[in-house]
Amino acid sequence: MTVLQRKELESSPLADLHAIASELGMEGFRSKRKGDLIGAILDAQGGEEEPADEAAPVEAAPVDAAPDEVEADEVEPDEVEPDEVPSEESLEGPSEPEAETPGEGELDVVEEEPEVEDEASDEEILTGPLDILANGSGFLRLDPAGQSRGDVYVSPAQIRRCELRSGDEISGPVRPPRRNERHPSLIRVETVNGADAEPPEQRPWFGELTPVAPEEPLGEVKGVSYAKGARVAIIGPPGAGASPLLQEAVKALGEAVSVQIALAGVRPEEVAGWRELGPPVVGGSFERSPEAQAQAAELAVERAKRQVERGGHALVAIDSLHGLPPGTRRRVFGAGRATEEGGTLTILAAGGEDHELLRWATARVVLPAPT
Repeated sequence: MTVLQRKELESSPLADLHAIASELGMEGFRSKRKGDLIGAILDAQGGEEEPADEAAPVEAAPVDAAPDEVEADEVEPDEVEPDEVPSEESLEGPSEPEAETPGEGELDVVEEEPEVEDEASDEEILTGPLDILANGSGFLRLDPAGQSRGDVYVSPAQIRRCELRSGDEISGPVRPPRRNERHPSLIRVETVNGADAEPPEQRPWFGELTPVAPEEPLGEVKGVSYAKGARVAIIGPPGAGASPLLQEAVKALGEAVSVQIALAGVRPEEVAGWRELGPPVVGGSFERSPEAQAQAAELAVERAKRQVERGGHALVAIDSLHGLPPGTRRRVFGAGRATEEGGTLTILAAGGEDHELLRWATARVVLPAPT
């Protein structure tokens, strides 16, 4: 890891200092004040050494540096990539994930444009949903089940230039990680949701669309009809059959909406049954961490929102909501709505015995206890 100077550390947010301390293997860094933490980082690095000679090769860039495309009239600083894919603790609130990518502008290292162009000619084109982290950087996710080591780093500069949002389907040439980097990097964004990345598409924000009462019929669950844009809660104690009922509802949907399935806390043997239905499955069984399952569910909903903004009709089936943290549960279930200016987002969710969901639902199915 490149030795950082006190001036650089003092200008960095506390979350970035936490990420650096985590890379250095420091213990108890979250309990330190900012000044004490800076001193500890400097000590761990061996003191305030002078930066490396500017003429050194570009490959000596700081750990996990992920360059953005360099243009003749615009130079963006490299981003520093995390040791590992972050745990996404920020899904629960404003707290920062421990290993998130440090913020932009810490290290002023710039790739030469000819080198980027040479790499682009040999690299494969990858496509996947964009997951934007709290600090502005992001990852192109390759595994629909959640995070993976093959996820592709996307710099904040690329995200800003193309006005990208979480859940956008992006593609572009990718280069493998260089020395000391943990992930491949996106060289440039070529397409966004199937269209050219530049100029950015003019589209509304999901939160600014006007919610209206769901009216267009879509399906039914155990005799309870629901429309596009409904929030459907299937409530019942263990063994009542909420999951099989949810699967039957998904099978009957046809092609009226674009379907995704988000799993959280299910048994491992249930995952295969869901995959047999055909629609994309994200998340997984209960042995996956709650943070990973929450991240997968939120990204599925973000992908659905991007369709609604462009006038499409999307549905996310969740099995089950009680396997998600409370904050995530409210966000993903509450996203369901029909909109006046755009499309619709329908949420079908099994909820265990969480009867609080009934207050938020537009259609309700309450199952009795098994006999």
